[in-house]
This record gives sequence, structure tokens and C-alpha cells, in this order.
Amino acid sequence: MCTAAHHAAPMQTEKSLFRVDPRVKMVAIFGFVAVVSSLTSIPFLAAAAGIMAALALATGITPGRLLGRIGLVLPFTGFILVLLPFVVPGQAVFSLNLGIVSLSATDQGLARAAILSLRVLGAVLAINVLTASTSFSDLMRALKDLRVPGVFVQVLEFTVRYIYVLGDEVKRMRLARKSRCFSEGRTFLDMNTFRTLGILVGVLFVRSWDRGERIYSAMLARGYSSEEGTVAAAVRPGWADICWGMGVLAVAAGLRLFESGNLIGRF
Repeated sequence: MCTAAHHAAPMQTEKSLFRVDPRVKMVAIFGFVAVVSSLTSIPFLAAAAGIMAALALATGITPGRLLGRIGLVLPFTGFILVLLPFVVPGQAVFSLNLGIVSLSATDQGLARAAILSLRVLGAVLAINVLTASTSFSDLMRALKDLRVPGVFVQVLEFTVRYIYVLGDEVKRMRLARKSRCFSEGRTFLDMNTFRTLGILVGVLFVRSWDRGERIYSAMLARGYSSEEGTVAAAVRPGWADICWGMGVLAVAAGLRLFESGNLIGRF
């Protein structure tokens, strides 16, 4: 009995997240990210990230896969996070002697790096909650219902779909190289590796362009038009959806108010 109840609770939470109206979910998640991004307290930012991590795991994502998705952001933010402690003025905490240059990390720099890391982490987790519990077609339909310009929605749709086209072309090119007994360079400093990457990018651009033209011609042959047709009236969100969205926004607003001291001063 207890075991069955223990397994039923996560399943009900997962199903409830999938049943929330995509429009409400999108507004609530982006509102949460906007409010949390204004926080400057590390404990409150950590609490927001923890809440989103719990929701992300409730959607059924495994911890390993969630960490993999978070790792995709590191190439874009990792350099800034590593550089911040050494460029922000403050009291030196430790130093790195690189021979010619000596770098000192400050307490203010470490604090700013921690704040930026938690902001990025909270935003990535929130986006994962949205994408893991909502299909891509529902997300695009929600954007249209929220009166997002149709051109933007179409560009987003084609961008996501053509990413898979590029990935497919890269796999085919790698398979063709292996069938011809091609040997790659051992490191990125190998001239053979640089030459191969340059050829790969050039050929990939030409082949993906040609394949994109074929796909577009096939779409036109099937009656595709960039102009939006008549859209059916959207169903209004239910009270349960609205309550879920308000709850997410209330959590973000509560963290913001607690940080500013307004609620603490009252109580």
C-alpha cells in the first residue's frame, strides 16, 4: 500500500504538469525567470533554482539528462563565470601565478560569479520545465495564441527543424569519411584537423542549403504559404491552470519581496 502510494505521487505530479495549459505555463515560467533574474541574494537564488530543479525532475527527466542539458550552456557562460572573479575589484581571496601574469580573485568577483551562475541555472532549469512538459507544436501554438508575431514563430519553427537537418548531414558526412578510411587528427592543434573542419563547414553549408531548397520546394508543392490562415478560437485556460500559473508567479514574487525586506519588516 505504502509503496503504491509512493509511486503514485510522482506520477500524478508529472501528469499534472503535462496537463497545464501551455499558454499559462509559458507566461508563468518566463515571469518566474524575469523576477528571479532581479534577485541579488545567493540563498534566495539557490532556493529558486532548487524549486525549478524539483519541478524539472517531476516532469520525468532523469538527473543525468538534466545535468547534460545544463552543461550545454557552459560554453556560452563558462568563460564569463571564470573571468569575473579576476576582473571585479575587491579584497583578494587567492592568487594564481601564471608565470608572466599573476591574477588575484576577489571576494566581490566570486560573489558576482556565484550570483550569475545561480541566475543562469535557475533560467535553464525553468526552460527545461517548460520544454520537457510541453511538446514543440504546443509551444508554437501557445506563442500564436499569445499574439506573438507570426514571422517570429515561423523563424523559430524552421530554426529548430533545420538544426536536425544539419545534424543529419553531419552524420552522413562522417559516415562517408569513415567509409573512405579517413583518419582524424589527434588534437585540435593538428593542421589536418583544422583543414578537415574547414572543409566540413564549407561542404555542410552547401549541402544543407541544397537540401533546404528541396524541402522548401516540397512544402510549396503541398500548399505551404507564409501567410497565416484562419485560426480556430483558442480554448480558455481552466481554473486549475490559472491557479498553477499564479502559484509559480507567487513563489517568484515572494522570494523577491522577502529579499527586499518588505515582508520581513511587516512580520
